[in-house]
Amino acid sequence: MFENLSEDLRKALNEAGYIKPTRVQEAVIPELMNGNSVIVQAKTGSGKTAAYVIPILERNSTALILSPTRELATQILDEIRKIGKYKQIDVSLIIGGMSYDDQRQSKIVVGTPGRLLDLWSKGKIDFSGYDFVIVDEADRMLDMGFIDDIRMILNHSNAKITGFFSATIPDEIMTLAKEFSKDLREIVLDEYKPVEEVKQKFVKVRNDWSDKVSKLLEEINGEKILVFARTRDRARKLYYLLKGKGVNVGLLSGDMPQSVRLKNFYGFKKGKYNVLVATDLASRGIDIIDVNKVINFDIPRDVETYIHRVGRTGRMGRVGQAITFYTFREADMIKRINNLLAI
Repeated sequence: MFENLSEDLRKALNEAGYIKPTRVQEAVIPELMNGNSVIVQAKTGSGKTAAYVIPILERNSTALILSPTRELATQILDEIRKIGKYKQIDVSLIIGGMSYDDQRQSKIVVGTPGRLLDLWSKGKIDFSGYDFVIVDEADRMLDMGFIDDIRMILNHSNAKITGFFSATIPDEIMTLAKEFSKDLREIVLDEYKPVEEVKQKFVKVRNDWSDKVSKLLEEINGEKILVFARTRDRARKLYYLLKGKGVNVGLLSGDMPQSVRLKNFYGFKKGKYNVLVATDLASRGIDIIDVNKVINFDIPRDVETYIHRVGRTGRMGRVGQAITFYTFREADMIKRINNLLAI
């Protein structure tokens, strides 16, 4: 498939390690190249970003790409620049905390819905001039209350091609996709289950803190580990405890300034930290392909959150491990997760 692309794209893809297309890329790229709209259910780490970036660049199209979080938007921007390395790409990032030059509108814009609508309401951006509108992590958009924002953006867009990418396809997302897409192609590649490449283990602990800390320290061995805590306070407390014990650790929490969150995220991605403690909200959209292990220091609130957490490892064909600590009071949630795994 890649051999049919233009030489500059082939060269950039080869340098970025894209030798063979993934299943999602094989399914999606031809549809978007042919001008068809898609709704795609695929697990995180499946190569979905490249699946829509490649057609946008190959067609030399204009595109508006919507992301639920600033971190994911920044990663999408990085991917566009990587794949479009040998093209003259005109791309902008529009997220909270960053200025936007409204004297010119880029051919490709990546942003979060709230910030985009804020600029649109001030007349600084026009949604009607894009060939593509892509909604990434659509189910997370729904979770975070962005569905009306997305509908507003689509209502003021004249895009010929739309793409919705999601780990799950709730009814509201399907309805939205059909409302704004002509001849919608539905592509379901993965059932909503933890990826097969992840080895999962559940560890019963005696109490909610000290025993968990002891078990966590046993697991820290120089590998790249993502640790989930249930609240900002617990994440921060755990971060300082690990730091005090000499662990090379970073923190990702929703109450941190955006510049610090991005600094810590990239510190983990590039290997400055081998452990990252995060909350669910702050970690949405994290896409780091070489996370060796996910540790649920605190059990997730529901099965859906468990799967999203676990999906942060075992990406792009790599083998990962997920470890979940739980107390006897949380045994029912473990039973629900195990029932899902048995399907």
